[in-house]
Amino acid sequence: MKLLTGGKDISELIETIKWAGDTKQVSRSIQFTIAKNKKDPNFPTVVIDEGDEIIMQDDAGKDIFGGIIFDIDKAAASKVETYLAYDLMFYINNSDVDRQFDGLPETIVPEICTDLGIESGTMAATGISVSMPCFGKKAYEAIMMAYTAAARQNGSKYIPLMTDINKVSVIEKGTLCGAVMTGDYNLINATYKSTLQNLVNRVLIKDKNNNLVNTVEDAESIEKYGLVQKVLRQNDGEDATEEAQKMLITVESSATVSGVPNDFSAISGYSIIVQESDTGLYGQFYIESDTHTFSCGKAQMDLTLAFENLMDEKDIETTTTG
Repeated sequence: MKLLTGGKDISELIETIKWAGDTKQVSRSIQFTIAKNKKDPNFPTVVIDEGDEIIMQDDAGKDIFGGIIFDIDKAAASKVETYLAYDLMFYINNSDVDRQFDGLPETIVPEICTDLGIESGTMAATGISVSMPCFGKKAYEAIMMAYTAAARQNGSKYIPLMTDINKVSVIEKGTLCGAVMTGDYNLINATYKSTLQNLVNRVLIKDKNNNLVNTVEDAESIEKYGLVQKVLRQNDGEDATEEAQKMLITVESSATVSGVPNDFSAISGYSIIVQESDTGLYGQFYIESDTHTFSCGKAQMDLTLAFENLMDEKDIETTTTG
């Protein structure tokens, strides 16, 4: 594994690297520490400033990550300097768009990228036309609005990410990454947790006058776990059934896995196969967050897994002012 800046390999100075991603943040990051020794005039040094590009490569020289330095932390008493870089999804997350978009999501996203001066890569094909006003919206929100509209029709889930270092792509969320973690091979730890603490299995939909409009419930859950009921107020002219359905919660499950050696393909937004007998984790799970740590010649990956493939849905506003 190599780390480069300005075309220079600085791997020999690196103490620790943490390469991470999260489906809720989208922009991947890399945090690394560089050794320093000002008392030794022969100790190699490197100058890294805010805005400098950082590229991480695997042992074969393939580009794995490309990003821009945003944070630098130095302390006189410390023997290391710490740097934090984000990939170009940072700009998608933090930049506004302010116009009307019409067309397929796979054509709208390249338009958004062009407006922000960022290259676009491969777009998940939907074939579904979308018309959406995006005035004062974040570029990320606009991307998800377009693909949410398509997802509501075709049932697929989508997530944007960076490919080839500097290209914004959109993939079907939950696509298998190709990695397999098993207890007798590369899995060093696994945890599983289930809880009923957020149980909701009946929702009463009422209007502003407190009249019962509809009841949405999970009869099987009520019989098995007992009743926990919530009330949802419905505005005039609205149908809150779908919102009520989303409020229903039964058993919530979560899991984590840690493994060596590291696998660069196991990143958030994709899914992975896990086979572990003690926790009962067998099958396909969705990677919600990942941290890949490199230190002292060793590499480890830590993944947070989800049992459901959920998309960050963003609704198109029906009315807006320009």
